[in-house]
Amino acid sequence: MSLPKDGFYFLMAWVDALVRWYTRPRSKLFSIGKFFIITGVAITGVVASLKLSMKTPGGTEVEAIIINNDVSGFAFFISAVFTITGFFLVVLDAFKHLKESGAEKNILIEHMALFKPLGLTLEGAVRKSFGSVRRVKIDLTQYYKEGVLHEPHEALTDTRSILRASVGSESSAIGSEQVVIHYGGTPSVCFGFYSGFLIGNTTSVKLWDYDRDIQEWHPLDRRFDNNQPKVDCSRYNKINKAVCLIISISFDIEDAVLKHIPTDSIITIKMPTICHDNMSSLYKVDKFKLEFRKLLNMLNKDEIELVHIYCAAQSSFNFAMGQQITKNHPTIRVYEYVNNSALNYPWCLEFNAKEPSVPQIVSL
Repeated sequence: MSLPKDGFYFLMAWVDALVRWYTRPRSKLFSIGKFFIITGVAITGVVASLKLSMKTPGGTEVEAIIINNDVSGFAFFISAVFTITGFFLVVLDAFKHLKESGAEKNILIEHMALFKPLGLTLEGAVRKSFGSVRRVKIDLTQYYKEGVLHEPHEALTDTRSILRASVGSESSAIGSEQVVIHYGGTPSVCFGFYSGFLIGNTTSVKLWDYDRDIQEWHPLDRRFDNNQPKVDCSRYNKINKAVCLIISISFDIEDAVLKHIPTDSIITIKMPTICHDNMSSLYKVDKFKLEFRKLLNMLNKDEIELVHIYCAAQSSFNFAMGQQITKNHPTIRVYEYVNNSALNYPWCLEFNAKEPSVPQIVSL
């Protein structure tokens, strides 16, 4: 099912790029190419129409060609040269536009899911600060009912397909040092981690958060403070091939998680003071993601095969930590919390597995 969607979103991304190219203000290169094509077609039409037909009194039809065969052949040759040259110039203009637009534009990945924020939109906030922006929207709100994600498989397919198609169509832009990629939204924890993993740590991304108190989007620009995540490995046992990471950033989830964890090898990551938006400092996120990467490298060195992640944090944190996961690291399972459910964590998103290599939703 994902393959048709992959193809559909990839096609739509390129159709969108084509429409943006054709509807932009005309460049000189495009105008010259268009002139050459029109001239070439016009020459063909003129040569084809230079014939005179008449009927004699006896009913015989006589045709007279105004130009001789040599002139006609030369005219068709000139027509072909003009048309082919014009087509080449138009194609060259299209490639030039894609390259220049990639070097100039901001790319916004807007990942909407759990709720639709009030106030100024994320796109509006990015435009206000950075000007023009190329928006890639991943809207998963249609798969929610009463605040619960009921169709995780469809949400995964959309997230994976749209991200892959959009990043593919903007590959020239992502490779440019001048481009700025922005990510923000309200996805659940597992899709935030997976999106970061899919984009990877070789791509620099500007992260945005939503402040619920003032109903405003902002980049990670809050001031640095001493309230930073603390890693506790005292209950970690490397003899087990699976380990559980309990990450309490915006809520303390340890008690709820301990009822369901599938292993007794545990690593906790907890803020000294737990509250909303306490990782909105870019310095704090950058500092901790290096520590998180070292933790994953340690687990890999200990030949851990499976990492269970239970996390309560803002989407920017989840995305940044997901970027630190590489294909050399163990299989990752990020769990979805559902309030007032018989199981607080009824399913998880598994990715980075060797077999199967594609991400999947695992029900418990």
